Formats: sequence, structure tokens, C-alpha cells
Amino acid sequence: MNHTVPCPGCGRMVEVPAGMDACFCTFCGARVTLPAPPETASAAEAVFLDKAALGEELTKLMTANRSLARQFGRTTYENQFRTYQAQLSPLLRRLEAALPEGPGRDDMVRQAAEAWLDALAAQWKKGQPHYEYQHLMAIFTIPALRDLPQPSGEELARAVQALWVQRWPKSPIGLGSYDEITAGFQKKLCYITSAVCRVQGKTDDCYELTAFRRFRDQVMLRSDNGRALVEEYYRLAPAIVTSVGLCQDEAAVYSSVYQDYLLPCLTLLEQGDNTGCRDKYVEMVRYMEKAYLPQ
Repeated sequence: MNHTVPCPGCGRMVEVPAGMDACFCTFCGARVTLPAPPETASAAEAVFLDKAALGEELTKLMTANRSLARQFGRTTYENQFRTYQAQLSPLLRRLEAALPEGPGRDDMVRQAAEAWLDALAAQWKKGQPHYEYQHLMAIFTIPALRDLPQPSGEELARAVQALWVQRWPKSPIGLGSYDEITAGFQKKLCYITSAVCRVQGKTDDCYELTAFRRFRDQVMLRSDNGRALVEEYYRLAPAIVTSVGLCQDEAAVYSSVYQDYLLPCLTLLEQGDNTGCRDKYVEMVRYMEKAYLPQ
């Protein structure tokens, strides 16, 4: 593409051919040179200068969307996720534009992640994560970053998750994805029992799962009240299991649930006490809803 610039000798407009940075004016013979491009900050300088501001903006975005953690569920997640992701996207595009390619990129991403977590921690009492923020980061923010097309989305998500676990090991977050979370909502499973058995290394046709599925199909689904409880369970359980998987120590949580709830349920079932088994299972779901879903 030719560039048209004024001749310094006669002032007439002269076309400098594409691929050249200078030519001679055909009117007066003066040398015509393309102007130097304006000086800009290097990519590294841009990230260094902007990372604190970016961290503050990401923190403000999370603060404005804290209520999403309390609304998380099968019927709400997809639309809320996409709305939140659309708000996150311009900030990630800005980071992507500032990042260098090649050496130094990983360091810049880590600096951006550190600035973000610094800004979050500044809001919290004693710098410890509020569960709403932990949940929002694990269930919405990291999956949203990983689902965006810019490479820095995956890079920033991994950096934030690794740094978060280093800083706050008692409030962990996992590296979740939108596809995994929504896939979990589509299944009709004994969600909590399945998760417990999976962590214990048991198969899908193990004794516990077989017994509880038979109880669901042959007892619970044969009455209006039982069907209503099963439907409520399918509304709550996927969100509970996702929250435990991405925001808790799964092994510790499910070991306690197995001892305190599932084994007593199974004993009652084996004794033929269907009502007692139902009530104990409902008690387990209520406990887990209160303990692991933001209130």
C-alpha cells in the first residue's frame, strides 16, 4: 500500500511506494521520507503499568456479581454464566493485547494474576477469602476465562488457580470448565452418593449405588411426595456436588458424609425402614445445601 505524505521542499503531496520508506519528489527533487511511527510503550511496560488497574477492575467485576454464587443452580447457570463472561471479555482482550509473545509472557500473566489476588485480598477481613468469592471464582470466573477464545484466558485461569491454592490452601478452588459443569447438570444420577463412591474408588454398580437407586425407583418415585423430594434433590444435588468438587477437599467432605449420613441411611434401608432412610437422606441434602452452597 502506497503512503501519501507532503514534500518537505515544495509542500506537494507525494506517494511513497509500498515497501519503501523514502523517495524523491517528482516536482522539486527533494527527498521525501515517511515519518517515524509514534513511540509506544513496550508490551512488557504496558503490562507492568496496567496490571494493578486490571486487578482492581477484575475485583470490581467480581464484587458486582457476588450474588451469582447464591443463585447457582441447574436452571440459572447457563444464562448467568454467559452474561458474566460478556462482562469479563473486554478485560481479557485488554490483557491479551498487552502481553508479549514468547519469552516473558508467562511472567507477565503471573504478575496479572498476583495483582488480581492482591486486590481481592485487600477487601477481605484478615485477607482470607469469603466463600461467595471463592465460589464465584471457581464456578464462574475460571470457567469463563477458559471458555473465551484468547489464549491468555486459559493462561490466566491456570495462574490464578495455582496462586490461589498456594495462598489459601484451606479454601481451595479447582480448575473447572463450563462444559464439565453443564454436563453434570444434564445427568439424572444419585449425585451425592455417586460422588462419594467415586472418591472411595467404588464402581457405578457398587452395592451402595445399586441399593439407593432401587430405593429411588421402587419407593420414592411411587408417591407424589416422594417424586417431589426426588425432583428437589435433582435441583440441588448437582450444584452441591459441583461446589464440593471445585471449592472443597472432596476426600474429607465425602468421608464425613459417608460416615454421618450414607451408612446410617443404608442401615435403615437394610432394616426395611424406608421412612427413616428417606428422612436421613433429606437431612443429608439439607446439611450439604447449607454447608456448601453460598447462602
